[in-house]
Amino acid sequence: MSVGSNLEGGLLVGTEARPAQGSLIRALFRRSYGIDCDDPSAAPARHRGPDPAPPFTWRRAVQNMVWVYAFGLIFMVFAFTALLDGEPSPVVVAIRLVVIVLMVLGYLGTAWVADCSLRTRWLYLGGYVALLGLSAVVWSWDLVGYGAYVAVMLATLLPWRQSRIAVVVWAGVLAAVGLLGAGSTGAYIALISLGMGLATAAGMEAGAVQGRLHRAEQRVATLSVAAERERIGRDLHDILGHSLTAISIKAGLAARLVDVDPDAAKAQIAEIEQVARQALADVRTTASGMQEVRLATEIASARSVLLAAGIEARMPSALPPLSDEVSELFGYVVREAVTNVVRHSDAGVCTVMVSPDAVEVRDDGRGLSATAGNGSGIAGLRTRAEALGGLLLVTAGESGGCIVRVELGRLSARSEADERTVTAS
Repeated sequence: MSVGSNLEGGLLVGTEARPAQGSLIRALFRRSYGIDCDDPSAAPARHRGPDPAPPFTWRRAVQNMVWVYAFGLIFMVFAFTALLDGEPSPVVVAIRLVVIVLMVLGYLGTAWVADCSLRTRWLYLGGYVALLGLSAVVWSWDLVGYGAYVAVMLATLLPWRQSRIAVVVWAGVLAAVGLLGAGSTGAYIALISLGMGLATAAGMEAGAVQGRLHRAEQRVATLSVAAERERIGRDLHDILGHSLTAISIKAGLAARLVDVDPDAAKAQIAEIEQVARQALADVRTTASGMQEVRLATEIASARSVLLAAGIEARMPSALPPLSDEVSELFGYVVREAVTNVVRHSDAGVCTVMVSPDAVEVRDDGRGLSATAGNGSGIAGLRTRAEALGGLLLVTAGESGGCIVRVELGRLSARSEADERTVTAS
């Protein structure tokens, strides 16, 4: 699976476009897409950075490294010096000169052709090879030494999956030409072309892979930031929702007691201050990634909030040994469920039951609403439960009210059951 985005009749993100069986030719000649797309059939030497110039302009050629091809033309000096070898006629000299000029322009033109479709690039390469072969008619095999130009063009115009084969085939053609008439020069040029072509193509591919890895790292960083924001938002909802509910209930109770029992009202106000301070500390630790929630602490806090709201709290007298991860998960379940009981249930009794692999919060209130189980708090609990292989269940009680239950091991058990059902079918 490739890291980058590949194109096969459309944009496929994060997967490699593979041709169907029997469509190899279509895969080799897959059409090209826009400059901004990460097209796997694009020329490796084509500029893919920011601020791309319009195709077939001089600035675009510079972006496509025309200066690299221009530097390689220094070896054409030897062709000009051999222009009169063999005492050719004026017509042959003119043809030789035309061939040299076409080879120079054709090699430089590679920088512009890099923006064309894959089929056009293949045709361009075929034309350049034909031009090189034509030189044998008027120049014997003297220009076979420029076969290295073709190897470089193959490496810079064709994608790696094609260029690595084309360069080897081209080196074999040059070696065969050496056997036919170019002598040992053809063999040397074949080796040079093979080395230059493969080295250039491999370097281009390595650069492309590095670019895809860099983009993948950027995407991962973006997703990590989004995940961290989601975690902070979920934790702040859990913490502030519970704390603000407790403050609201205790403030209302204190307002009712201020004239009847000032001392009790002062006690409630002190608890409000304590809850507010604790909420502030929880927010700070959550933002710094050090939030710790424990079941025992949440049960104690839930008992206080329920009593302040006038709801009978039935809590376990002892807790089973729990790992840190399970204790944190169960603590969040108790916190969110009790907050919902105080806010929405109009219940008279709230019961919390804990076992080593499950926690349950039930009430005798008005029961499930139409949107029960769809809130952000319940969604956060579901995510936390599934992360530990658990399953969150929000159901109606037998005699009314609501039951929020998390069972560990249920998610994996359900997946195994589904897998057995699929296998049996």
